[in-house]
Amino acid sequence: MNAIEYAQKASKLFAVPQTALDIKKLSDSGTADMKDISTVIAGDPGLAAHVLKLANSAVYRFSRKIESLEKAIQIIGVNSVYEFALAFSVSDSLTREHRKFIDVKNFWFQSLCCGLLAKKIALACKEKDVSRLFMAGLFHNIGELAVLRINPGLAKDCQGFSELKLPKHHQQDLLGFSYAEISASLLQKWLLPDSIVSAVAMQHHDDTPAPIDEVQILQLSYVLSLVATYPEYYRINLMLPEFLHASIGLDLNRVTDILEDARHQTQETVSLFAD
Repeated sequence: MNAIEYAQKASKLFAVPQTALDIKKLSDSGTADMKDISTVIAGDPGLAAHVLKLANSAVYRFSRKIESLEKAIQIIGVNSVYEFALAFSVSDSLTREHRKFIDVKNFWFQSLCCGLLAKKIALACKEKDVSRLFMAGLFHNIGELAVLRINPGLAKDCQGFSELKLPKHHQQDLLGFSYAEISASLLQKWLLPDSIVSAVAMQHHDDTPAPIDEVQILQLSYVLSLVATYPEYYRINLMLPEFLHASIGLDLNRVTDILEDARHQTQETVSLFAD
């Protein structure tokens, strides 16, 4: 199977929940207000609970407890609520059997950390749409779960990377492509914005500075998320080419501070996706 075939099959296994489709339809209409959208979400108690927990989590660091769905949606953003609904649906679809093949908590730790890193780096670079970069980071490796659902034994084999071999290179050897290619194709099928799809597709093309800052930020976030998730294998001083951060105006000390902040924040919030 090639990357597109994996994505096609996964898009059926990870069917977009009806509630998420209704949210997107209301959002795209341009006429719906927060009350309309909160009414739709309230009809799905599981998603409503996820949204309230998310709004009260360290991802947003709001100073007061959020108790209403309308306020939670206002904090998270309507488009992001749709995208989070996809993530929660995928997470909820994984069974105990799937969890025997890969470390699902590690998967979500790296994914969430990559999203938080992208958001923090975007803020440091004064990017305007930080929520899209967060989502690009959160979904950057969703292709791994596609392989897990379709060929769990192969997903387990792809876990065999080490300090001598990066995950993307190990995936390339076993699959003929990386998870990034599946991820981008799947996100396209889920109708995520082109800027997110493009950044995810280009995340491993990091031999030279990227022409688009969004891509460069995700590339940097990906490398840092590996350092945060697998410290036994990867060290920032050995993993990080200087141009990845220097070309967007960040020195190594600033990047290290962002990494530690994101790592700590991820530890506080990863239970949203993986108990």
